[in-house]
Amino acid sequence: MPPRRYQPTLNRQQEMILPPRVDDYVSQNNTVRAIDVYVNSLDLQALGFQNTQPVISAGQPAYDPAALLKLYLYGYLQGIRSSRKLERETRRNLEVMWLTEGLQPGYKTIADFRKVNSSALKATNRDFLLLCKELALFGGEEVAVDGSFFKANASKQGIYTEDKLKQQLAYLDKKIADYQQALAEQDRADDAAGKGSLVDDEQLQQKLDLLQAKQAEKKALQQQLKDSGDSQVATVDPDARLLSKRGQTVAGYNVQIVVDAKHKLIVAEAVCQDGNDTHQLAPMLEKAQELLQSENLSALADSGYPATAPALPYLLHPCSRMTATS
Repeated sequence: MPPRRYQPTLNRQQEMILPPRVDDYVSQNNTVRAIDVYVNSLDLQALGFQNTQPVISAGQPAYDPAALLKLYLYGYLQGIRSSRKLERETRRNLEVMWLTEGLQPGYKTIADFRKVNSSALKATNRDFLLLCKELALFGGEEVAVDGSFFKANASKQGIYTEDKLKQQLAYLDKKIADYQQALAEQDRADDAAGKGSLVDDEQLQQKLDLLQAKQAEKKALQQQLKDSGDSQVATVDPDARLLSKRGQTVAGYNVQIVVDAKHKLIVAEAVCQDGNDTHQLAPMLEKAQELLQSENLSALADSGYPATAPALPYLLHPCSRMTATS
């Protein structure tokens, strides 16, 4: 029988003539061209980005914030959040090479750009929403509101409630009392036998000191919780909270979005610490109406939101009519 045929493959040793320009590898309708045009149209200094002011100084020049913003937006569209992965893309991805014009910033530079320009990135998002409105990409007639729990950089064990702290303190109190009793019994036994300090005494004392340190830490958290007036306190991520839904608990945030029906674009977003969506409908629709300025806007929401929102008429534009559908 003749051998089975397969798709032909490339000869790795064959010399080839590739297109001489990086631009030839990026099609005219590629998304990166839209990113490039949009970022080039922005006044980055007015938006508050760092390293945009003219200055002459010693040392290596900074990376152009426009290039880093383009890389940030590319990562957002492609679902690449890791700064290390974005760094790798600048060295292997022709789209990214075209977009950043050959710049290869390190992962720390990328991470620092996001960190120090958080307010400027929010302003850019606002500018983009206004552009979408100007281009009539929002229908402004019907929106949908929904929320989701996002996991934070924290564990459930690192977030404490008043009840949890009371239980842990009660447990520590009992353990400390047990160790203190054990130390006292050990001392009495040693005195009766006429012996000096034993190694066991030292081990018990070390364990007791450790428990007392933990007790002091829990009491400090209890006082911090009391002073804040909040119901929870987190040790790693201060803004994270324990959120429960359908029997599952997440250490994170409640992220709310409003989506316009015309092109399924996000009109408004917010991050809160509430464990449910009961009080989120009115403020989210208010944010959406602030941008859309619609005279007849209907809102769709699931059963997690209230069926009616009586506070909306005076919160929103006086000419608007807004309804909520569960």
